[in-house]
Amino acid sequence: MKKKIFLLLCTVLFFSCSEEPEIRQGHCIPFYISDTYKFPIRPGTDEWKAFQTREEMVNACKIPQKVLNSISTEGLLETLLNYPFINDYIFFDHLQSGFQSIKTENNCFAELFGRDDIFNIITERYELMSLDCGGIYPPFDVQGKASPVGIAFQAFEFFVFQDDFLDKLNKNQMYQVFELIYEKLQDKQKNDNISEYTKLVSFACLGKIMFKGNFTPFVEVCNKIEFMNFFITEIPMYRPSDVFPFQIIEKYAKEYKTSR
Repeated sequence: MKKKIFLLLCTVLFFSCSEEPEIRQGHCIPFYISDTYKFPIRPGTDEWKAFQTREEMVNACKIPQKVLNSISTEGLLETLLNYPFINDYIFFDHLQSGFQSIKTENNCFAELFGRDDIFNIITERYELMSLDCGGIYPPFDVQGKASPVGIAFQAFEFFVFQDDFLDKLNKNQMYQVFELIYEKLQDKQKNDNISEYTKLVSFACLGKIMFKGNFTPFVEVCNKIEFMNFFITEIPMYRPSDVFPFQIIEKYAKEYKTSR
């Protein structure tokens, strides 16, 4: 009887304790998470070239449910940063519409944003990223080479921009995210190699957080200037000639920080 109980306990322990993924990261060192899913067919291969439709390509990049159930949040985020279509939002006039399209065609995004530890995983990863490291971070382009660092940061910031992420945060977490985005944006402003285009999501994130946080001065501006509300929701590639979203958001972001 005792032997049976011992065997039962061993079985329970075996199935209840999952192996922690190996994680290696640091300043200007490519992130490595051991359980990152490797897409079996990648752009540039003969198998990829044989696909006739985008649907075939997307289906080839879906993670099997068995893997999705066991992959760590770190590994899942890294997998999606390596997703071959992660940069396709650039083909849309409204960048958020583009990213939303990417999210809905792949089953992995819903799983990621449903994870309880997503706040810690995203903020810790974002904090470690540096603008001084060139293009060593995912997302990668279709040739498998690292993206320019501005694009890599922008694609990562799209994960932060999503309501799926922000709406799960408490006020302190929301402000922590705001500070991280604000600090990285200050670094971008000092870097001549970072284009204005790649700052769009940074500014939109700051505006969206101030709006969600009911920062009255900024909310009033959004109510008064219709385009500002549209900018922090859809991130359009255009603006009216008399509205300057970057300047407006930067002004109120400084006030928001002071008011805390």
